[in-house]
Amino acid sequence: MYLPDLKGRSTALLLSASLVTALAGGLAGCSLIDPYASCEGSEPRLKEMASLTVLDAKPPQATPPAGHTQVETACDDDSSGDAWLSAERLYSASGSKTDIFGYYTKAATADGWKLEEHTSALHVPADVEGLCFSKGGDGSAMTLTVNFPSGEKYFPVPDFGAGTGVGILVGAEIDGSPIPCWD
Repeated sequence: MYLPDLKGRSTALLLSASLVTALAGGLAGCSLIDPYASCEGSEPRLKEMASLTVLDAKPPQATPPAGHTQVETACDDDSSGDAWLSAERLYSASGSKTDIFGYYTKAATADGWKLEEHTSALHVPADVEGLCFSKGGDGSAMTLTVNFPSGEKYFPVPDFGAGTGVGILVGAEIDGSPIPCWD
């Protein structure tokens, strides 16, 4: 399972927030720990995310690589802020990256996802950065990313064969608060 870097969540911020929380909790005699900062109780939401139909959408002739035949879920509570939930599926697909993006744009929008355009002048091309969609509101917000991952970020390392590796990842804060696709 690969967890993407969460932009805007630096180690320095995490250390600063941890120190302030520890000091404030100690001085006040109580804990200021955010109830959503841990993965405790995340199983129902992870199960819901893993069952999303968009994760089963795949271009014609696409197949999951050996060792990655199921949706993989994870909860990361090691970064600053709320715990981050993810459900991911890998495929090996034939066809161009443009065709693959076209397929997922149609599949995602048909399932109610909204394509979020990256409007920054500094962004990299979509075939490098991927596509990002959003769905839901406060309490149920999720993002969907479609990209072409490097196999070395996974264990076991997937064999995409002659096809193109495609990663489809649904991510959400544990409390369902809205999150931006692009910082």
